[in-house]
Amino acid sequence: MKKKMLYIVTTAVFVVGLCILYYYPRKVSFELAKEILKPHKEFDNSQFIGFEYADSKDELIYWLVEHYKPFYSQEQRYDSIFVENLANKFDFTRYDYLITYQKKLKDLQHSPYLTKTADGLYFDKRTPLIPTWDSVQTDKVYIYRIKKNNKFRAPGP
Repeated sequence: MKKKMLYIVTTAVFVVGLCILYYYPRKVSFELAKEILKPHKEFDNSQFIGFEYADSKDELIYWLVEHYKPFYSQEQRYDSIFVENLANKFDFTRYDYLITYQKKLKDLQHSPYLTKTADGLYFDKRTPLIPTWDSVQTDKVYIYRIKKNNKFRAPGP
C-alpha cells in the first residue's frame, strides 16, 4: 500500500513539474539602450506587433535602413551615417538589441507553450521572445538590449 501511494505521489509531482515547465512563462530581462525619434513624420510602423532582433552591427543597419528602402523614400527613413554612428556606440559582443517601433516594451517572455501559441516559425529551433507592449503609441523608435544569447529570436508571423 505504501509503495502504491509513493508511486502516485511521485507521478503527480512529476506531471505537475512538467506542466510548470511547459506552461509557465520565463521572463527575459532587458533595458532601454537608446530612444530615437522616428525618421520622418510620415514613417509609421505602429501596426508591427513584433520587434526586430539585431545581434550584429550589420543587422542593426539592415533593420533601420536597408529594410525600409522599398517602402519609404530617402527623406522618410534613417540616414545610413546616423545609424552607423549609432551602431558604433553599441556593444554587440555582450548584448543583442531589439528594435521596437512607436511603442514601449513592457515584458519579454518565453515558454514552450508561448512558442506553440504565439509563434509561426516552426522550423526555427531558437526560442522566440514574446513581447508585451505598453498601450501608448509614441513618435519614437526604441532600442533595447538583452544579454547576448544565441538561443533567442524575434517571434514569427
